[in-house]
Amino acid sequence: MAVTVQQIAQLIDQMAPFDTAVSYDNVGLLVGHPDSQVDKILVALDLTMGAIEEAQQMRAQLIVTHHPVMFHARKNLREDEAEGALLCALVRSGIAMIAAHTNFDAARGGVSEVLAETVGITNLEPIADGLVTIGDYDGTLDKLMQDVRALINPNARLYGKDKPLKRVAACGGAGSDFWIHAQQAGADAYLLGEVRHYDALAAVQSGMPLIDAGHYETERLSLKALVHGLQTRANELQYNVRVQESEYEPFL
Repeated sequence: MAVTVQQIAQLIDQMAPFDTAVSYDNVGLLVGHPDSQVDKILVALDLTMGAIEEAQQMRAQLIVTHHPVMFHARKNLREDEAEGALLCALVRSGIAMIAAHTNFDAARGGVSEVLAETVGITNLEPIADGLVTIGDYDGTLDKLMQDVRALINPNARLYGKDKPLKRVAACGGAGSDFWIHAQQAGADAYLLGEVRHYDALAAVQSGMPLIDAGHYETERLSLKALVHGLQTRANELQYNVRVQESEYEPFL
């Protein structure tokens, strides 16, 4: 069955409702026509020239990203500016773009839950409007740190000293200021993707250790879940579409 960009957006909305995104976010169909037909979709963390070239090579008509473009209002599409160049390249290629950002952060099976499950945190429940998840972890802070470095990012950084852990909170990507929510929810430690200096000082002083596992690394984990969920829903409706995870590494 032929499928449109709008129908793919509806499938994503089932997985991670767009109306759950935070008010300042920019999610949904950002580039392209909702009635355009799609049979190949590339899923990427960010819109980059590498991702656009990858989509062109596989003849994809749609890119689904986690991070949005036009997060801040634009007054031009100048190609001598990074985002303007990306948007012009996308339009010239005839490729549509959908972003699933904080709505996918907060979704069941989304960014924060995938991060937590990767290191063995169980019995998950959402806090901080769903952007953070908290669950059970039977081990020590040093053991958790070893797992993070082995499974997520060898350069992860620990703020705090070793201690036994029973409850751990997790948030993929940014979320430094949510450490207070994690502490109030009973977390013994907080695993996240980006730690601001003053949040680290305040958290450690209050007895809450933080593990900074990298913004990119903690969010990239969830792309497979997005690909799998989207492909599964498309197959159930007999949509003739193939969903593929981007292999482009922007920082290599």
